Amino acid sequence: MGDQSTVDDVIESQNPLHIRTVASTNEDMTTGFSSHRMDLYVVSSPIKLVQCRICHDDDQDSSMEMPCGCRGSLKYAHRKCVQRWCDEKGNTTCEICLQVCLL
Repeated sequence: MGDQSTVDDVIESQNPLHIRTVASTNEDMTTGFSSHRMDLYVVSSPIKLVQCRICHDDDQDSSMEMPCGCRGSLKYAHRKCVQRWCDEKGNTTCEICLQVCLL
């Protein structure tokens, strides 16, 4: 059983939208009939928006690259922006951290 919670945690961490089900049984005291009900709860993971350091557009961090050793607000950039920037300046070295950009 311990392995199942680990698998569930991994699946939950990788999906932006989660659906949880909760089953319940209610018995109507006046009729003696029981009804079964399943409620669906949609839980969304927080989407982290970050800014591309080149074009300054906001985007999800999952669609951004971390091309060099820069951190903080300079950490993220779109791959196409980094490629265009490196093509324009003629090399692939980051001017800030001096690491070669991974493209």
